[in-house]
Amino acid sequence: MPLFSRKPDPPWLEQAREFCRTNKINITAWGPHALVVEAESPERAAEIANQLSNLGFKAIEDENEKYACLLTLSHPE
Repeated sequence: MPLFSRKPDPPWLEQAREFCRTNKINITAWGPHALVVEAESPERAAEIANQLSNLGFKAIEDENEKYACLLTLSHPE
């Protein structure tokens, strides 16, 4: 039995990757129901959240992320 087993990518991930690549949004992390991207300012975070809402993502408010220039978005799938 392997020590670590990789679960399959969520169904939305490839579409999100392509969208982010096209729109110059850097993905820093992802999980089964979340995507973390770089957001250099609150304005940019709002813009990214708005863009990715079209793919089913919803921004998760976290005051600490503003200082780290990150934005976490949840996905229902």
